[in-house]
Amino acid sequence: MSEELEAEIRALRKQYNALRRGADAMQLYTDGMPDELLTPYPVDWDTVETPRDIQGKYKERARNCERSWSRIQQFTPELLRTKTPKKRVFEMSTAHAGMLEVARHFGHDVLGNDYLNFVQGQAKGEGAVHRKANEEITDRDFDDYGRPIPKDGSPVESWAYEHIIKSIDMPIKLFDGGMVPYPIDDKSHDIMFCMQAIEHYCHPDEWGKVLAEFCRITTETIVVLLNKLPPHLEKQPDYVEAFERAKIALRDYDENGFECVSVHMYWGEALGYRLDCRAAIAENLATPKPTKKKTTKAKATKKAAKK
Repeated sequence: MSEELEAEIRALRKQYNALRRGADAMQLYTDGMPDELLTPYPVDWDTVETPRDIQGKYKERARNCERSWSRIQQFTPELLRTKTPKKRVFEMSTAHAGMLEVARHFGHDVLGNDYLNFVQGQAKGEGAVHRKANEEITDRDFDDYGRPIPKDGSPVESWAYEHIIKSIDMPIKLFDGGMVPYPIDDKSHDIMFCMQAIEHYCHPDEWGKVLAEFCRITTETIVVLLNKLPPHLEKQPDYVEAFERAKIALRDYDENGFECVSVHMYWGEALGYRLDCRAAIAENLATPKPTKKKTTKAKATKKAAKK
């Protein structure tokens, strides 16, 4: 195979992967992201201890925020409008907190959540993808990044993205997303994100309990973005069927005062869902919109003549 043909194949593969990633890899509009979010994290990566499994790309603030900027434009563009009243924005499994950085830039109050990682080790009792809600992880002593799992309710002292979160002064609550109820007050947040995380909390058949908890703490909008199934789970028919049932349940969601109002394509599948509070929708429809006073041409001419 010639070098030219190899280069052409690589270029086509890159385009294909970009199309599968969807809007994550696209420039949606001509206006750019705020400059302050393009600066590097104030972290000296040569001197801090970092988890061995954090990919280098997630140390790049511009990349993280650009992807988050794109997602907010798709799911909650109201957060970018200067006329939007200040919102209380919460994100589960915030990781590098790119979503919250964008929201904070536009004046909203933000809070993130994180915890240890239980994705690797999918044997029963090891990985969280097969557990029930409120089922403890008991068959392992360390998380995916080699951090100790606290026992007997002890608090987590360190987590994977700790250095990034502290460097940008992002408020954080550390708790396990698969253990409900959360240590969060009822209706204490207006908009809530859970991006590529809910499947790390518990089995898809248990997601309803997690979604009910999302509804309890949120007043207006919940955004859930799923991951595409990894190859090893695609080989498990029972899990695939449960995953598909859960996707349909999200599409048809109409519980706890919330209903699904939009579905979004990611990686070639319907994986993104926006749930809005019915009461908030009704209130918004009932609120009269401000109208500009119309000025007739004659009045405008008369006004100009007086000047």
